[in-house]
Formats: sequence, structure tokens, C-alpha cells
Amino acid sequence: MKTHITARHILSFCQLAFRFGLAFPLAHSAFALALLCLIASSAWAIDHNNLDEGRPLRFDDAYPIAYGELSAETGARFALNRHQTDRFAFLLEVLYGAYWNLHVGVGSTLSTQPRTIDESEKSGDLRTFALYNFNQETLRLPALAVKLNLDLPTGVRSHGVDTTLTGIVTRSFGPARAHLNVGYEFIGSASDGGRDGRYNVVLGAQYPLGYPRHFDTTLLADIFTQQTVRSGAANPAGVEVGIRRQIAPLVIIDAGVGTEFTGPAERTSFFATTGVSVGF
Repeated sequence: MKTHITARHILSFCQLAFRFGLAFPLAHSAFALALLCLIASSAWAIDHNNLDEGRPLRFDDAYPIAYGELSAETGARFALNRHQTDRFAFLLEVLYGAYWNLHVGVGSTLSTQPRTIDESEKSGDLRTFALYNFNQETLRLPALAVKLNLDLPTGVRSHGVDTTLTGIVTRSFGPARAHLNVGYEFIGSASDGGRDGRYNVVLGAQYPLGYPRHFDTTLLADIFTQQTVRSGAANPAGVEVGIRRQIAPLVIIDAGVGTEFTGPAERTSFFATTGVSVGF
């Protein structure tokens, strides 16, 4: 589950402590104030156990960030491509908990060799998105969410608005969690011989390393496949592994590597991602 304690909750805790101070002797009120504010401040943190696409792997969990929370996520990616130019990319996203069970965000990716990108998302495109959670996980029902992405054609050689709708399922198995992301992208301006839409599927998993003694590092893995942009080409499929580590209450670092083990001749043989997420 997401951490849903924000600055408003901290203020409420401290106000409650102050009221204790009016009703109890000085020593008791000082203890109550220190205890309640310590509990609140320790909970005011982003959660490394909750996952957003690209940080560092390509799947989301079914939970948005907390209402009122602001998070900035940035990173770098290197791709070693078969029969194509190798590429560096730099990513930046900002997420905001706009309402209960809903977060929205905006971001962009800048890539080297931008004119050689065959994918629908181009270097410099403005990416907007929203994720809505329908329910908390229960014994019988997994957590369910939907995510809507709009890629606006602000980048190099970009045309048309690309829209992606993704269904997200999260299920816990003890301390581990599994995630299924199934999406479909509607391509706004398909090239000659290209598709006007394509599916993508990711099956991911996570496990807290050191559990139950430590809970600041999460191990991740996934397997994925998606249709190519060009009709008739073999669909790529691959695997990824990664890690997220909380180094401060509001700071998480991550890293991941992966490969496409099947697909077209120009598929990516190796890629690596690293980044940082900061909460406000």
C-alpha cells in the first residue's frame, strides 16, 4: 500500500500533542509532543516499495502516490542496439497526488541520435499521464488500477498524439508482490508500413531484501513483450532486473539492466537504467 501520510497529517498530529499539553502536567505534555511529532515525521516519507514505470523497470504497481504528495523522478538510460546506433537517454518526470487514489504527472525524455528513433515516442515529446486506483487489495481481490498516457508531438520528427491505456493488477504473496500491466497504444500518426496501434504486456515481481529485519531495499524483475511499430516485424520480448533503495526519508535511488532476447534484427541487446526519486 502507498504511504498516505502527508504534511497535513503531521500538522494534525502536532496539534493533538498540543492539546495533550493543555490537559496534562508539563513533563507529560512535553513527552506527548515529542512522541507524536516523532511518529509523524518518521512517516513523512516516500515508499521505495511502491513502483512507477521507468524507475527502474517498465511497469507500474496499482497504487498512486499519496494525496497532496509531490515527487520528482529523473534518470539516465543506455541502450546497446543490434544493427542500429547505440543511444543515451535522459528522463525527467513530476508526479502529483491530485486526489484520493489518483495521481497525475508530466515528463519528457531526451535522447542522443534523435532522428534515428523508430518508436512512436520521440526525443523531446511531452508525456502526460494519470493513474487511478479502484480498490485496495483484499484476500479475494487484487488491487486494480488504470493508467492513461498522452504523448504530445513536441519532439524531434514527431507527429500526432499517441494515447496509451493500461490496466494494472497488483497481488501480494507474503512480503512479495506481483504486477501485471496490459496496455494498448493508439498511434496518432503512423508511418508508411507502420501500425496505428499496438499492445504491450509486462509481468513483474518485487521482493523486499533483508525482510523482516530491514526494509529499505526492493529487488525487482519482469518479463515483457510488445508489438513492433512496423507491421510484419517480429515482436520483441525481454527480461529486466533492478533494485530500489531508500537512502533518506524522501530520496530513493534505483538501477536496472535488461535485454531483448527475441524480436527484430535491430532489437536492443542490452540496456541499463539508473535514477533518483525525490519527494516533496
